[in-house]
Amino acid sequence: MEGEKSAPRDVIVLGPGEGTVVAGSGGTPVVIKVHGDDVAGGGYSFMEMDVAPGPGARPHIHHEADEAFYVVDGELTVVLDGTSIVAPAGSFVLVPRGLRHTFRNQGTRPAKAVFILSPPGFERFFEELAALRQAAPSGQVDFATMRDLGQRFATEFFESWALTARRSRPA
Repeated sequence: MEGEKSAPRDVIVLGPGEGTVVAGSGGTPVVIKVHGDDVAGGGYSFMEMDVAPGPGARPHIHHEADEAFYVVDGELTVVLDGTSIVAPAGSFVLVPRGLRHTFRNQGTRPAKAVFILSPPGFERFFEELAALRQAAPSGQVDFATMRDLGQRFATEFFESWALTARRSRPA
């Protein structure tokens, strides 16, 4: 309302490498810079990821969140419903909820990207996955465990790395 002041928000300042550091679904480092709980109104989470050359993330669908990628360094190939998009440094890709997608680094050196998810919550997936990996004798979790964990965060993972044209919406 006019004339009313809103409560001051907490300022968050994090330097390079600062935040909650965990391993992503492919084992690559993920730095959770901002949890949804840290943001007034809980509007988004913000993560930074070093993406090693190789197969990348398993194809997945976020059923309740939009995901934005911003490539900071290197190049990612983002596959959206079977269409590959090469995203060099400076590229922005918005993946609306319900769209099957994956990303990978087809280069020879690591790429760096930031990810914003709105609404937040999926950042907790990475924290719980890291705890499961730490508890596992091999340091790895099987696909069924990752799939089940993803379901708790309204995310559907697919075992096959192949991504065919398919659009899915939650029932």
